[in-house]
Amino acid sequence: MASRRNLKKDVSYIIGDLFTECLVYKELVPGTDKAAADDLMMDLLEMDTEFITRISHTQPGEAKQYYRTYLKDFNEAVSNVAAKLNSLKK
Repeated sequence: MASRRNLKKDVSYIIGDLFTECLVYKELVPGTDKAAADDLMMDLLEMDTEFITRISHTQPGEAKQYYRTYLKDFNEAVSNVAAKLNSLKK
């Protein structure tokens, strides 16, 4: 397993990329629902806080299972955000 520090950096990088993509989509793509884009950006900020916080609170002795569940949840959240990003256009 990678270190917690590297995992936090990776999570922040991925969420930052999604945030930037949403911002570019909102400002540069005509016909984008700006209110939905704003909501999605707020969701991304909350998601960043949630997943960064979860990295620091593992249960002793259960780290392997904890991080498997964590990565599954993170991948599902990223997939949901990507689907919402694709549906921003009116």
